[in-house]
Amino acid sequence: MLPAFWYYLRGYVMISVSGFSVERFLNMATYRQILFWDASYCGTAMRMKTSFAGLQELQYCADKTGCTLTVLAYGGLPARLRRLHGHPVFFVGIFCFAIALYVLSSFVWVVKVEGNERLATEDILQSCADYQLHPGAWKANLDPEALTQALLAQYSDISWVSIRIDGTQATVSLAETIEAPEIIDKETPCDIVATKDGVILQIATERGTPAVAVGDVVKTGDVLISSEIFVGVEGEEGHTESVAASGSVQARTWTKLTEELSLTEDQKVYDTEEKTNHILLVGDNLEIDWLRPHMKGTYDIEAQAPQSLSIGDWRLPLSIVTQQYRPYTTTKVQRTEDEAKQALESLCRQKAEGLLDDGDTIEALDIQYQVYTDCVRAECTVTMIEEIAQKQEKGM
Repeated sequence: MLPAFWYYLRGYVMISVSGFSVERFLNMATYRQILFWDASYCGTAMRMKTSFAGLQELQYCADKTGCTLTVLAYGGLPARLRRLHGHPVFFVGIFCFAIALYVLSSFVWVVKVEGNERLATEDILQSCADYQLHPGAWKANLDPEALTQALLAQYSDISWVSIRIDGTQATVSLAETIEAPEIIDKETPCDIVATKDGVILQIATERGTPAVAVGDVVKTGDVLISSEIFVGVEGEEGHTESVAASGSVQARTWTKLTEELSLTEDQKVYDTEEKTNHILLVGDNLEIDWLRPHMKGTYDIEAQAPQSLSIGDWRLPLSIVTQQYRPYTTTKVQRTEDEAKQALESLCRQKAEGLLDDGDTIEALDIQYQVYTDCVRAECTVTMIEEIAQKQEKGM
């Protein structure tokens, strides 16, 4: 592969050798180690390719063996350039392409952030943009050292940062500081109070004195674990002290939800005539969309993932985004009462799950339906098992 490409760049000659001693010619050329390739018979003549240097030596072999050597054609890049010598537009195009490629490679088209876990990537990219590092930035105007110092000064959570520019891509690599442990105040006296009305199911006290028992009904703000503890020895007079109460209290709680759903809904009917649009994406933000199809009425746009353009292993800062335009009309569709009730139940469950914190569960859904001429109304009582303990400073 490599020798063929080399002789394509250097140029080669296609020749024909004829006569009564073609075999002697081939033996002499082989003995003298003259390079030729793609040898094949064409009638009584032998056709082959050789280099310009090999042409002179093969001519000597042909003279010695009484054969006739005829040059059929010249091939390779030099011959192709000679044929294009009368077409200056081609060379102008090559020159313009080279200039455009050089100019495009002088910009940063992609900015990536690596190593961040707590810090948001969008915030870091915005900070980089404030110091001229963004898609479309001229690489000669960038000062990575100044940007490094600015990021270290702006974010106390960054202990180390490095900015690397490879081709048209800039990579911001950073290391975050070790997250400080949560400081729990164990000195300030506080009670554990209820955040919601409910029935106590479980109570686990770490510090303090339980003020309720399993099965008790509590209201919002009631003390669940008191900060007052008794200190003393059995048989002797003791005293009370105030501590920072802590513990876990689970209770059964109830929440009411109300939802309403119409018995008619708008349904999309898609047209069979769809149109495709292609967007050229430069970097991550710049979109070139000159050939957007003209659409009338309402339509949905479905976009596929961008397809990157590359030359070999070199990824260009260009990608193609394909969009599918799907025109549609809307029509009214009638729901049955059962369909509306099923949809309302699913909606109530979805909203109830959105109210849950980590560790909380839904115990039951009690839904009462009211059917009207044009809609169905659902009044849902959600029974949940959840944590209702919350710290409150003493005396507040």
